[in-house]
Amino acid sequence: MKCLSALTFFLPILLASADAAEFEPWSYTGKDLFPSALISTATMDWNGEEQAAEDKKTEDDPDTDEDDVPLFGDENGWLGVTLYDLEAGSEVKVEIVIDGFLKASVWQGTIDDDLEEARILPKALWDYAALHEVRQQRPVNLVCKVSIDDEELPDQAETCIMKSINDCPFYVLWDEEGEEFDDLSFLFAAFVNENHPMVDTILKEALQSGMIDSFTGYQSGDPEVVIAQVFALWNALQRRGIKYSDVSTTTPSKYVVSQTVRFLDDSIGSTQANCVDGSVLMASLLRKIGIEPYLVMVPGHCFLAFDTGTDDDSELMALETTMLGQDNLQPITKLESMPAKILKKEFEASFTTFSNAIETGNATLEENADAIDSGESPDSQLISVTEARTLGIMPIASTR
Repeated sequence: MKCLSALTFFLPILLASADAAEFEPWSYTGKDLFPSALISTATMDWNGEEQAAEDKKTEDDPDTDEDDVPLFGDENGWLGVTLYDLEAGSEVKVEIVIDGFLKASVWQGTIDDDLEEARILPKALWDYAALHEVRQQRPVNLVCKVSIDDEELPDQAETCIMKSINDCPFYVLWDEEGEEFDDLSFLFAAFVNENHPMVDTILKEALQSGMIDSFTGYQSGDPEVVIAQVFALWNALQRRGIKYSDVSTTTPSKYVVSQTVRFLDDSIGSTQANCVDGSVLMASLLRKIGIEPYLVMVPGHCFLAFDTGTDDDSELMALETTMLGQDNLQPITKLESMPAKILKKEFEASFTTFSNAIETGNATLEENADAIDSGESPDSQLISVTEARTLGIMPIASTR
């Protein structure tokens, strides 16, 4: 996570030549900028009650480690500059701007001590509406202006890539071997949108199937009732014709690993979903009815898990969402006119697939349990959507 301790791990990317400048543009994610991350973390405080910025620290906050670069300004920022050989008492002003996306954002203050290196991150004035509209990546110019004691240094400009809103970064590498990394996998929770209008439509269709009378979440205290609700949603999505389709590709980045994720209405409208798409779709539905979902990341794959109860000893059950498309069921609008025998056959086929999806998901979860519990692999994560919301990760509204 990008927090106080992560100052040591801030990506050492020099976006300009140090020999030609007294400062350099700096970006947490290198030359790639991710609207999904910028939007979903807009109100998130990475550091909790502790202050990491030197100009905001109190006597109760920990000192900066000798190996860390002192930080000034917005400790939650993604962009800024690195300055070199600052003298005590220097009056510094930093301005960063990206035309069309980032309004002129300024930090101004006094440096109290001699510093060989300092990182200054102005509070970024993002145009969130513009970020929200980026469906295809495009080049943008980051322009940085610095003055020291009213003396303006030559401007620095870097061409960065503004990624698609559908690109979700899930870890930032600090070395080429991938042994040191910042885990951003919780950002996938931003694509779980329990408030999307389509969610209520799917819930209504699930009730029309007649398998359950209402969605009660955990109120019954019976895991079987919880599983029945999940199956009703599974069946409703099957009747929507959702099929597994891994056609989304993500442009590779040297320092950031990311994944393309469809919005809920994109998956439903195209009737296509890759492993992440299907998982965030099901997670959105479960969140809406009060069942706690998890996104399970394992090497090269993602699937869903959910709590079967609220007690600490309640079972965590996994669901392989890529198996949604294994049955060809009639749409919900044709259920009333279907012969009872055919309808029963469809429900039995759907439940068989659902049961197999649980069996497959549980087996994969058990197989990767040690790696997930260790927390040492960026490829193996159990992402609690509820915990992500508590951290401040907001759902990204669909752009359509």
